Amino acid sequence: MPRNIPRVLLTIGMMAWQVSCSSAPPQGCEKHIKEKIQPGVPLKAAESELKNCGFKITMDAPAKTLYGDKVVQGVPVSERTQVLIKLDSDNKVAEANVTSGLIGP
Repeated sequence: MPRNIPRVLLTIGMMAWQVSCSSAPPQGCEKHIKEKIQPGVPLKAAESELKNCGFKITMDAPAKTLYGDKVVQGVPVSERTQVLIKLDSDNKVAEANVTSGLIGP
């Protein structure tokens, strides 16, 4: 019985680590967002991709434009990624532009 205790504790630790990792947005997903949001993708799917990656989104309905903004905090420099998605008349992605840069003190 005592031989199984380390194995059980390791299993519990791995399960807790897996659960805690799945609740946060995937790391680095902002670098691949342009690959996932291609022309022709419906508006709801584009919004979902941005939300799942941790972007704050804003929709400008009259301009048929969806904006996404995400800041990954760093010390002392942070990385900011912005997404500009233009929609066509069917509310599908017509164009997606992604820019990123560093912000700091």
